[in-house]
Amino acid sequence: VEALARANHIADPDLIHVGQRLVIPISRSSRSNGLDRLTPLIHVVRAGETLFRIALRYGTSVEALARANHIADPNLIRVGQRLVIPGRTPAWPSPIASIELVPSPVIQGQTLVIKVWTSEDVALAGSFDGRPLTFVEGDGYRWALAGIHILTPPGLYPLELTATGGAGEVTKVTTLVQVAAGEFPTEHIRLPPRAKKLLDPSLVRAENERLAAIFAAFSPQKRWDGLFALPVKGAITSRFGARRAYDGGPATSYHGGVDFRAAEGTPVHAAAAGRVALAEALPVRGQAVVLDHGLGVMSGYYHLSEIAVQAGQEVERGELIGKAGSTGLSTGAHLHWELRVNGVFVDPLQWTWQAMP
Repeated sequence: VEALARANHIADPDLIHVGQRLVIPISRSSRSNGLDRLTPLIHVVRAGETLFRIALRYGTSVEALARANHIADPNLIRVGQRLVIPGRTPAWPSPIASIELVPSPVIQGQTLVIKVWTSEDVALAGSFDGRPLTFVEGDGYRWALAGIHILTPPGLYPLELTATGGAGEVTKVTTLVQVAAGEFPTEHIRLPPRAKKLLDPSLVRAENERLAAIFAAFSPQKRWDGLFALPVKGAITSRFGARRAYDGGPATSYHGGVDFRAAEGTPVHAAAAGRVALAEALPVRGQAVVLDHGLGVMSGYYHLSEIAVQAGQEVERGELIGKAGSTGLSTGAHLHWELRVNGVFVDPLQWTWQAMP
């Protein structure tokens, strides 16, 4: 149990949820500093190659190759496919001592934690897939968060780091991050006549732009501590990432949060400490509260019947912020809870079992 919890950064082994994907730890070569430094060696499949021959070449097994690359059928690989070779990690150039990526591989819609250890005091900057990262001080290391967009195609994406020493010397490092496919169902939703007018594109666009400006703000203070709490007591009725089709049409959108069954008036609590960035009625999302947890992390609570906080107010984890309802574009009383990291929708449930960082 301890090894499983450690490999998956689960703070409380008694708290796992249905559908959660777990990394199964296997034995690996020891590291001189005891840290898992992930910088994958990549093999590009050529004509005539098989997974068996590739495994033989690198001294690994077909099973390990298939597991590292999420290959369901080892007989089905294609020319040009890029394969991660497990257990092959070249050394980092000084002053970069180690890099840790959690989770690895990261799944579409998850939050990636990037930890960097250095052998000397340097200024650290970086980017993931071309998007800038903001590094902050941890316990002997620097760390940053990257939200993986749910529509990011599975594959390998560049993580670029730049370390600048006191004398101005610059060291640049590029490694690859593996993004794996998630599993997302399709939901078919029938809207009541009163709600259909809320799908007007201009109305939706204006509200999205209003929220985008809120979520684009960056506060340098980390307000949360430890795991996030579930904001309401109730069964989950719709998970993050579900594709959505309305009134018999095709799936044209995805669910950007988690829905909980909650009767009208059910208390809704802050998932973590934060500052109230928004507390007002919106046409589509109804009565809404957005909390700024710092470092680009924000959570939203929508379709409330009542709002119990004001913009600018500081709240603690578990504090009452409103009551569940069915305002805005809603087919019944429930709570929609979402989380964004630097503006990117991510699965909030990951934050309830994996402590960040």
